Amino acid sequence: MSDHVASESQLADPALFTRVSVVDSADIVIAERPLLGHVNLRGDPHDGRFIGAVERATGIALPLASNTVAEGHDTTICWLGPDEWLLVMPRNRVAEIASALCTALDGAFAAVTEISGGQTVIVLRGRAARDVLARGCPLDLHPRTFAPGRCAQSHLAKAPILLRQVDLEPAFEIVVRRSFADYLWSWLTEAAADAD
Repeated sequence: MSDHVASESQLADPALFTRVSVVDSADIVIAERPLLGHVNLRGDPHDGRFIGAVERATGIALPLASNTVAEGHDTTICWLGPDEWLLVMPRNRVAEIASALCTALDGAFAAVTEISGGQTVIVLRGRAARDVLARGCPLDLHPRTFAPGRCAQSHLAKAPILLRQVDLEPAFEIVVRRSFADYLWSWLTEAAADAD
């Protein structure tokens, strides 16, 4: 028996496979960024040792301002709360980064939790992307308020999400729990089809 366990996206179901990327008349693209690594980090942002250890382990300065994002070569850190962050990276880097964080934070008041299997990322991009999101998300998504480098936890069509704007196209990444992924994909597809 093999010790290898295959990873599979929540949206890899054969019935959904043909919908993994959608372009409609409103210039909306919906796509999944499957099988990314997700690490939840907790710690004291007032502890210089904690801040320094995270930067040494990840190569990225921890975002300390609320609802901001810091990006490195292949890793993104999203501020979730005063003492909580989400790190998103290629799946093959999770063990390395989590181990580096645990080693660097040994003895510090901190927690590192790998949560990759419980979440996925859906990308929504195109000229009507904000309009589609506004149909089900209470956040103010006007470019003056929500722009690249910003993130926020909220709800989209009653599904709890972390939303981050990636670029000015606009493009957004939606981090959603695995159990809501199929539902949210269907909702986004229907909302995009109506966005004319």
